[in-house]
Amino acid sequence: MATSAANETSVESLARPEQFQEEDTENNAAPSESDLDEAAQEEQNEKLRREQEARAQALTLEIVGDLPYAEVKPPENVLFVCKLNPVTEDEDLDLIFSRFGKIVSCEVIRDKRTGDSLQYAFIEFEDQKACEQAYFKMQGVLIDDHRIHVDFSQSVSRLSDNWRTVTNSKRAKQAGGFGGVASLEKKRQYRAVDEEKDRRRRDSSGAVPKMNGGWDPTNDEILVIIPEVEVHDEESMGRIAGRHREMDSEEGSVVEIDTQGITIAMIMAEDIDEVPALLGAGHRTACRAMAATFNNLLDKLHLTSKEDESPPAQEPTKEDFEELKHKYVNAGQGQVFAFYDELSTAEKAALVERLKSFDPDHINELAEKALHPPKSSNDSQEFNLEPLPDTATASILDSKDEDIQSWYTSGLELVSKGQVAVVLMAGGQGTRLGSSAPKGCFNIGLPSQKSLFQMQAERIWKVQQLAEKESGKKDLVIPWYVMTSGPTRRPTEQFFEEHNYFGLQKDTVSIFEQGVLPCISNEGKILMESKAKVAVAPDGNGGIYQALLTSNVRTDMRKRGIQHIHAYCVDNCLVKVADPVFIGFAASKDVDIATKVVRKRNAKESVGLILQKNGKPDVVEYSEIDNATAEAKDPNHPDLLKFRAANIVNHYYSFRFFESIEDWAHKLPHHVARKKIPYVDTEKGETVKPDKPNGIKLEQFVFDVFPLLSLDKFACMEVKREDEFSPLKNAKGTGEDDPDTSKQDILNQGRRWVEHVGGNVESEVPAEETGVEVSPLVSYGGEGLEFLQTRTIKAPAVIEKEE
Repeated sequence: MATSAANETSVESLARPEQFQEEDTENNAAPSESDLDEAAQEEQNEKLRREQEARAQALTLEIVGDLPYAEVKPPENVLFVCKLNPVTEDEDLDLIFSRFGKIVSCEVIRDKRTGDSLQYAFIEFEDQKACEQAYFKMQGVLIDDHRIHVDFSQSVSRLSDNWRTVTNSKRAKQAGGFGGVASLEKKRQYRAVDEEKDRRRRDSSGAVPKMNGGWDPTNDEILVIIPEVEVHDEESMGRIAGRHREMDSEEGSVVEIDTQGITIAMIMAEDIDEVPALLGAGHRTACRAMAATFNNLLDKLHLTSKEDESPPAQEPTKEDFEELKHKYVNAGQGQVFAFYDELSTAEKAALVERLKSFDPDHINELAEKALHPPKSSNDSQEFNLEPLPDTATASILDSKDEDIQSWYTSGLELVSKGQVAVVLMAGGQGTRLGSSAPKGCFNIGLPSQKSLFQMQAERIWKVQQLAEKESGKKDLVIPWYVMTSGPTRRPTEQFFEEHNYFGLQKDTVSIFEQGVLPCISNEGKILMESKAKVAVAPDGNGGIYQALLTSNVRTDMRKRGIQHIHAYCVDNCLVKVADPVFIGFAASKDVDIATKVVRKRNAKESVGLILQKNGKPDVVEYSEIDNATAEAKDPNHPDLLKFRAANIVNHYYSFRFFESIEDWAHKLPHHVARKKIPYVDTEKGETVKPDKPNGIKLEQFVFDVFPLLSLDKFACMEVKREDEFSPLKNAKGTGEDDPDTSKQDILNQGRRWVEHVGGNVESEVPAEETGVEVSPLVSYGGEGLEFLQTRTIKAPAVIEKEE
């Protein structure tokens, strides 16, 4: 948007501070014609470079046999279906998808060694229109308790596999079309060897040697790659090949390949000893060196697996295995080793490593309590529920301004002393949102297109700046500890790396992983997901306490001198990360735990409530209280509910409390979720897909620790819902706690801030699109926006810089 008048200004997408990106140029003069030409030329050159690179990569895939020809396109009648339940079979998908039209093939892709489902499939329809209908109708559908993701296949592997196997024999018999497939026109861009030499290169079965997984120089056929050599004719190739060109034609051949930017010389011989010694100190060494060069090229083009780079797995020693097995057999859980002898070395190592992380006797104790809970004397008595005492509570809605300012100043002072840290609970995936990525990576649709992670990182950065300004100190740091789950850890790490940690210092961001617990059958046995894997589930957000120990996060906090920790969940786009007011309030109360709450909307809202239960701080779920209790009014404020403090999982901890984790972590209860859990029958070796709940998953809740405290060590702060709580729970279009409501809550907050300082917001778009996104880099909580006074903002707009 452009500024049109002094009294009417539109502010949008202004450059971020230099810590994050370069400043926009101050020269506002119109670009000259030569500048425009130069920019256009640069754009054209970049486009050409990308096209050449794409052609080179496609041709390389053709060369190594992964494409029938470089210009091949993916079929338009094949769907890619992922995020399947491991127990879902080909027949299940065929039955479900066949309602859209005739299916030519339906295949769940499986591990070649174990036969286990890799949880994705390809479905080929006879008719393209039927394929399109299935794409639109089946997105996000639940199949076997898994919400699937559907897309059009971008793979040509089925064509490629067909070309490499079935049709090679046809090609040897002079069949029509490329590779014997009439629909595939022969379009090789490089000169092939003549048919006589081609025949000699085949084995007796007519198969062409493959290079899947990289080239092995011990094979009979020798392939030497000389990269980045300018060769454009056979004579030049001959000079490169040297003595090899002098060989008899039956001993080998030379092929020129022009890959549009990566020119490669290939020398093929039928015996490694026939490769000329001029290629190195010794031809065998040279061949292996050339093979390494070729495999490096494949790696750069992403044609090899990174897993190959890791050290080979070591089979557990006999002593270690016998000791572990004895432990599980004595606990009555020996079935976990039922298929051990059938496993590969890598699978044995992984299984043993997983089983070492569990104590089978402890698992038995948990299972017994979950499956046969002991009767408590409290079961027959009514709980005494009361709101928290006034001495333990405060409310931003009615606190004095001087109190809020005092907490704010105190909180910034603690930041300036390096005593504040942040813990983020970010283990969930965006499955309900239609994304398999970690939920923190999700873009709710703001004008700036920022992810949840980015918004929260920028709020941390802003608090650091506010503390620096208040204290006069420089380079203040608030360490950020991000707790992930197994499936989200690596994607989270990659996301942070790709975005340069959103401007924060890399060494101040620690990404760690919560634990898991095995799934238990109704008979108390540990279930196996496959022959090589234990069926496990995350241990819940209450696993944060144990994870702080096992990941050494607490040790790092201790080294940094941390005394005050803010912990919250990733799915709240309005969360005030490291809120100085909250930190200052909790520190002033000298409590071990404090929590933020919002006012319950009405008696029927299904939220957990923060209150005192039998004289202890606790969280009581909506389903645990009767209607009379839910609708009871506050005798001191008849227009308000008596129990109105809604839990938003936004907590403060003292570090001294974390220092005592070992004393109380074992006391936290495990909550039971009865589920249909696919498993392998350890007697028959068959995968079983139950049609009713056959087991339990155990998890802990982060607030399970509350009742361990006395009331004098617990505090609660009520905050404005519209300023601090907008959860992201549901898919777009549901109208409640979804990306649209989250986005609008951000825009509405920005609008309020602008209007509060005397600015004006105008919009020519529908009401649901109005509002202003104020970057956390500009304002943390509405402060510092005086420069917008009397100015008019045309919504929707983004304010990224003071101007």
